[in-house]
Amino acid sequence: MGRNIIMFIVALFLTLAWVDVARADWPTGKKFAIKCVTEGGCDLDITSLQEEPKLFIGKSVFNNNNRVINIADKGPMVTPNKMVGIWGNLINNYSEYDVSDECQGSVSCNTLTWKEYYDIKILASPSGSGDEILWKNKQFEDEAIDGGMRNDWRHSHPVSHLLQTGNLTGLKEGMVSGAEGDWIRILEADKFLYKSTATDFQMMGNSLNWFYPTIIPLIEAHIVLQQNNIYSEQEFELVHSWLEKRVWALEHGPMDGLLSSRWGWKHFFEPGNHETINKKVAYMLWGIADQNEVYFTAGLNGFKDFYKTMRNNGSLKGEHRSGNGQNYGINSGNKVAQGMITMAILLHNQGYDIQKDFPKIDKLVAYCSKKYKKPSSGGQNNNLRFMSNNPNEYNTTGWMDLYDTVFGTSYAINFPIESKRMIHFGIADASALNLN
Repeated sequence: MGRNIIMFIVALFLTLAWVDVARADWPTGKKFAIKCVTEGGCDLDITSLQEEPKLFIGKSVFNNNNRVINIADKGPMVTPNKMVGIWGNLINNYSEYDVSDECQGSVSCNTLTWKEYYDIKILASPSGSGDEILWKNKQFEDEAIDGGMRNDWRHSHPVSHLLQTGNLTGLKEGMVSGAEGDWIRILEADKFLYKSTATDFQMMGNSLNWFYPTIIPLIEAHIVLQQNNIYSEQEFELVHSWLEKRVWALEHGPMDGLLSSRWGWKHFFEPGNHETINKKVAYMLWGIADQNEVYFTAGLNGFKDFYKTMRNNGSLKGEHRSGNGQNYGINSGNKVAQGMITMAILLHNQGYDIQKDFPKIDKLVAYCSKKYKKPSSGGQNNNLRFMSNNPNEYNTTGWMDLYDTVFGTSYAINFPIESKRMIHFGIADASALNLN
């Protein structure tokens, strides 16, 4: 019995060694978590943010009992070379561009508009089965709205369409209108606890998961407008300061502020996976849009860190796994792959030699192409929705078409047109793009 207790204490010590202490300014403790879900009051007023936060990018590759390490500012600061984002020198081929069923509901792809019902709050959308969501306040449960259906993709579609069709004047007008209205003001904290193997308070994680599909294409649009000198000086200052605060809000997650009963209601960090990839993309993009070495370095370090989680055949250790579970197999692996390829293209457009310095990137695309032609069964490996004509908007295969276009390869497969969209990244139809 005594030996078992000692082993338990040692295991607990090693586990708690992983708890992140790099963000002492984030609140911790069960009392704080319970107060948030019973009384509320934990939302963030984005308009109140006054200064750039200290950035956090958690190291994804653990060595034995190493605690999580913040690598955002690891190494020398790196400045982006030019005002060029994902679009680079891509151009749209109108003869191939397919916009069928591109917009959702009453949303028009021809203009970027803002409405109070949709654009005041970034909502923490409940996800999971009924027994996984623990409500402590019946009022919050009754008031819950699906943030994903409400406000995540409304702006992504028109931004992507306006970029793809080259309507930069219309895009600028929409960006200026958003800044003038100071839209997207409140980041909503979870009003519930999540229970799986442990009980978690995910803080801003759910809201920010829904926000990334909006903020990433907005930043890309901002880069393209600057690159093409579309703004007046006054318009630029207005839009830039508005976007800047929304980028500052990203430092609250997703997953970075997670509190779990498993870790004594202290913070811990999710390793390199589909939930943590978008922060790296957004930071790299903002580093370019703001010509900001702090954000660009954080994004670059995140890319290099994820690169270390790749096997020699290009597969991702954290996601391309066999077995049962939501996060296994090629389904969630595809989400990470598109983030990695997007960052690789960003770096390529900044002058980096991807195929020389990061050769496993090409192997990743080759691995996915081969796997998608003959997907294996078991676990989530048989979840092929992202290859279908009804993919989740955040999980598509357009990145393979984009990679082929930029690097002159031929890995893409003839999937339905709906799966070739990347509206998460400002591209409505990746298969219709050519190099200028």
